[in-house]
Amino acid sequence: MSLFMQNMLDISTGHLTEETRKRMGEDSRNFFVGKPCSLPFAVKGSSYGWFIDVRDADERAVSGAPYPFDIIDCYELALRMGCSYILFDRDAERHAELNWYGDRSQAAYVDEGEGIVAPPKDEPALTVNHFKAMFNQT
Repeated sequence: MSLFMQNMLDISTGHLTEETRKRMGEDSRNFFVGKPCSLPFAVKGSSYGWFIDVRDADERAVSGAPYPFDIIDCYELALRMGCSYILFDRDAERHAELNWYGDRSQAAYVDEGEGIVAPPKDEPALTVNHFKAMFNQT
């Protein structure tokens, strides 16, 4: 995959617990105005949902802060699918591989056709640590 293109996982906000949704809403407002956030990652948001970057286990460990378990589940799915970003969209479909915490009943989306499959990756996805290593070389 080109360094100029990244995949994004588009899933429902219902895959987040009520507590995580509350924190993401507050943090997206705090991020916008430059206030400290409660979560160990940046959240960009609107009234329709939130946008975050995907963190692998090594990146999460470096932060030293606990990540909500529902976010980790979403990260793991995104990593398996080769995605660098997650868009939590209130109007998106329910994903069959993730737990559902939404306050409305929604059946999981089932793709009847073959669908779009992420191309096999010859190399692991670049992470923040890769970029840090590139710029710290002497």
